[in-house]
Amino acid sequence: MVTRRIFVDTEWTAVPWSPAAHLLWIGLCDEAGRNWCALCSDASIASDSDQYVSDLMQLITNDVSRLPKQELSASVLQFCADVTEFWAWIPTLESFAAWSKLGESASSAYQRCKDIDLQMLRSLVVPWPPTWPTELRDLNLAAQSAGAVLPPRSPNHLHPRVHAEWNRQLFSRIQRLRANGDA
Repeated sequence: MVTRRIFVDTEWTAVPWSPAAHLLWIGLCDEAGRNWCALCSDASIASDSDQYVSDLMQLITNDVSRLPKQELSASVLQFCADVTEFWAWIPTLESFAAWSKLGESASSAYQRCKDIDLQMLRSLVVPWPPTWPTELRDLNLAAQSAGAVLPPRSPNHLHPRVHAEWNRQLFSRIQRLRANGDA
C-alpha cells in the first residue's frame, strides 16, 4: 500500500479546551505540496472571543473560501480521499501550559485537546471513512527524535494553509535526515 500523508492544521471558534471550540478554519497539504483551505461559514464566534481568536480573525482574507459545513466536509473527503496518515504539530505539555496560562489545570486540558486537529476533522467528516487513520501523528515528537531544525515560521503562521505547508516542510526535513542516516 502506498502511504499518503496529509498535513493538517485547524483553527477554532474558541480556545481548544473550551466547550465553545468548534471548527472555524482548516488547512490541508499533501506531500506533493497540493494544499487546500477553507472557513466554515456556519461557524459563529462570540463577540467576547479571546485574544487568540481575535488575532486569528485578522488573517482571514477575501481569497479564503467560505463553505457551509456540509460542503466543507465533502471538500475534505475529496482532498484526503486515500489518506493513510494524518500529521500535525502537537505542542509539548510545557509549551501548551505556557501558552494556555491554565496553571494546574493545563495537564488535564492538554490531555483532552492535544490532538485537536484530528478531533476537529472527525467532528466535520461524519461518518468517518473506515479506511482513514484514527490517530494523529506528532510532527513535534518526530522532529525532536530526528534532531530536525524547524523551518522558519512566517508572521501569519496561524493561517491554516500556511501552517499545513510548514508541517509538510518540517516532515520533508525529517525524511531527509532519516534517509541520510542522521536521525
